[in-house]
Amino acid sequence: MTEPVAVTKRPLLVWDIVVSAAVLLIGVGFLVVSAVIDLFSAALVGNCPARTCSAGAAVASLGISWFVMFLLLVIGAVLTIVTLARRRQAWWIALLAIVLVVAVWITGFVLYSQAVSHERVVIDGVVALGSSLLG
Repeated sequence: MTEPVAVTKRPLLVWDIVVSAAVLLIGVGFLVVSAVIDLFSAALVGNCPARTCSAGAAVASLGISWFVMFLLLVIGAVLTIVTLARRRQAWWIALLAIVLVVAVWITGFVLYSQAVSHERVVIDGVVALGSSLLG
């Protein structure tokens, strides 16, 4: 009779676990710092001129970007843990999650700065750039 073939597990990559955990912890730290910065930025919306500022868009851009960053970090952490449990390299998943989180934060702040910009004028629902329209 033939004996069953022994299935060998992949070796546990300790360095990968350490790097993945460190990158995810850096991501959590970045998320906390970005939340504080977003909170202060949202508090400063009241200082922009009412005619050229869209406070709702500014706060929405910060809130939505932070929520998307949180989701990306959670998804990245889950995928990293699942990949580590399968004994495959997972550091790149955690790093990709961090890169996406930073990209979303930058995008949210660009949208925030456009919403509070002094160069943006909204006239009857039409957005016009420049201050020459004021007169």
